[in-house]
Amino acid sequence: MFVFSRDGVYVDYNAPSPAALFVAPDQFLGKHIRDVLPKDLTQSIEPLFEKAMKAEQPVSLDYILPMGGADHYFEARLVRCDNDTIVCIVRDVTDRHRATEQLHQAQTELAHATRVRSLGEIATGIAHEVSQPLAAMITNARAGIRRLDAACGVDEMRGVLQDIVADGQRASGVITRIRGLVKHTPMRLTSLDVNDVIDDVVGLSGPMLRQHQIRLDVERKGDLPPVTGDRIQLQQVLLNLVINATDAMKSVEDRPRVLEIRTGQRNSYVSVRIQDSGPGLTESAVRRIFTPFFSTKPEGMGVGLSISRSIVEAHGGRLDLAGNSSDGATFELELPMA
Repeated sequence: MFVFSRDGVYVDYNAPSPAALFVAPDQFLGKHIRDVLPKDLTQSIEPLFEKAMKAEQPVSLDYILPMGGADHYFEARLVRCDNDTIVCIVRDVTDRHRATEQLHQAQTELAHATRVRSLGEIATGIAHEVSQPLAAMITNARAGIRRLDAACGVDEMRGVLQDIVADGQRASGVITRIRGLVKHTPMRLTSLDVNDVIDDVVGLSGPMLRQHQIRLDVERKGDLPPVTGDRIQLQQVLLNLVINATDAMKSVEDRPRVLEIRTGQRNSYVSVRIQDSGPGLTESAVRRIFTPFFSTKPEGMGVGLSISRSIVEAHGGRLDLAGNSSDGATFELELPMA
């Protein structure tokens, strides 16, 4: 605790130990904060003295100080004591800050592991998606060699080469999407069109849907405002929802298997609804569906939906079960407009 004059001079203090102080008492008592604290911190604190003298409630400030070779994090509350002095109560929250950082790091690691697991679930379809254009490229190249031997015309050869380029770009696109999901990168916020993110996910999950005879019905609302988000993380959320929907429909035999994806706008949010035609969720599953380590699949890790919700909430949005019946389940995520 520090007592200041109204213009920022140290008058008195109380501390649990000298080690808790930035400098020794004889280096700050009777001195102005400008002569004690770093310049950038002083510029943040000085305006608060006048504000604290006028305010009825404590004035708050969070700041960082280098101490003992490491950054320490502090919370400060300034309140008027009388007409001439201000009391500043300071709490060291370094341990809490480091624990929060470690938790965030653990969540990031778990999110990455979940992405890699998701790719494992759609690996068969991805392999097929890449092998098709590669096979077509080989076939076209061999055809081109034969035509060269037969001295074919330029236009005919141009067509063969254009087919090879198109197939190469198709395979490259699949590999680019996979590389993005496998990369372990920090969160990168950019302006995004949600419809573009959906196209990425459709490109990755399309082979899996065809493998399980699921009809994909995508309805993109035009002229959607952009959202601010991490493209890879939002791909992960949507891919997880698509995989879950696919798993839910594997047992359906008495009606078409249909996956519907709808984008829209509600007030200041952009929404994405994913609906399956599976048997729906049980009442107990509905209550626990977002609980970590709960899964309706025997081989499931039970972290996909909880990680997805934490990602969406970190973007300032919401992820919820929007509908559930014997005709299927609907999940909806909402992201704030940029």
